[in-house]
Amino acid sequence: MSTVKINGLSGQEIAGCELIRELGSGSTGVVYLAKQKRLDRFVACKLLHAENEEDQSFVRNLFIEARNAAKLAHPNVIQALDAGETPDGINYFLMEFADGSSLETIRLEHPETISTKFLLDMSLQLAGALDYAWENFSMTHGDIKPGNMIIRTTDRMLKLCDLGLSRSSSADNDISDDDVMITPLYAAPEVIRQECRSADPRSDIYSFGVMLYELNCGIAPFQGTLEEILEGHLNSQPEPMLRKNPDMDKEFAGLIDRMLKKSPDERPANWKEVRSALGAIRKRLYPAVTPALSVTGNSSQEAPVSGMGNSSWSQEFNKKTDFLASHPMLIPAVLIAVIVLAIAAIVVQLL
Repeated sequence: MSTVKINGLSGQEIAGCELIRELGSGSTGVVYLAKQKRLDRFVACKLLHAENEEDQSFVRNLFIEARNAAKLAHPNVIQALDAGETPDGINYFLMEFADGSSLETIRLEHPETISTKFLLDMSLQLAGALDYAWENFSMTHGDIKPGNMIIRTTDRMLKLCDLGLSRSSSADNDISDDDVMITPLYAAPEVIRQECRSADPRSDIYSFGVMLYELNCGIAPFQGTLEEILEGHLNSQPEPMLRKNPDMDKEFAGLIDRMLKKSPDERPANWKEVRSALGAIRKRLYPAVTPALSVTGNSSQEAPVSGMGNSSWSQEFNKKTDFLASHPMLIPAVLIAVIVLAIAAIVVQLL
């Protein structure tokens, strides 16, 4: 076991990477922003806590995460770059660095940016990534939540984290049921009961529904103590979306309600069904607006999108532009009014 502490290592070098600053930490390790010297690029470097190295399952899962993530080549999934152990015995995992904010941070600090359009764009990207992982590798995530998603600052692209620790129905997946980690607030009933004997995308679809419920209503469907949350997932149906948020689109609300059904058989069957439903809703609500990411099959093509500070991500802006689009006869009047106001301002200055 390594005796080197992994906090406070900024300025040190690990696997050819200079550690710049800590990005975050958790029970299993610390993630640093690092500069990979040989390729002159920024990366994220995850280091495993020394106390966890006594438990070989932690070390094993680190390399399983790296191996699984290395299989994935999708624009909405954080790419694995390297993994190994330093001479000091520190286990590390290098991955793509996505400069942005987690969806959890945006939810807590910038809730005004979470419009219907934002949620639909984000949802289509996430569903596309998970459809790709399932169709190509029979891989599910197992811990869908806002904290596992980064919204990149430069182009608003979603980047999904921790997909490498997912469950897979393939024979080379070594993670046992005892190793699967969940976040109770978003866990599907069958996962809580440990009834999942193989990977099933419908459990992720339930977690995705919980997340969308929370983002649309400002509160998760089940609250309280750990026992109360688990009891809610197991035995209580959430209050219907439209009753909780009457301003929601009816079809979007109905899709989320379906995702939250207790029985997996009553939920959408797979990510293709989810993507199809989301795409139809988005096309109906915003027919003239280019999606943040256009996904066809298992390939993806990026389209330009606005930054967080741009009002095009605001629901209010969309309402105004939709109104003018549906009332084209008002556009000349609006232009004339703008010109008159500008002339009046000039006259006032001359006086």
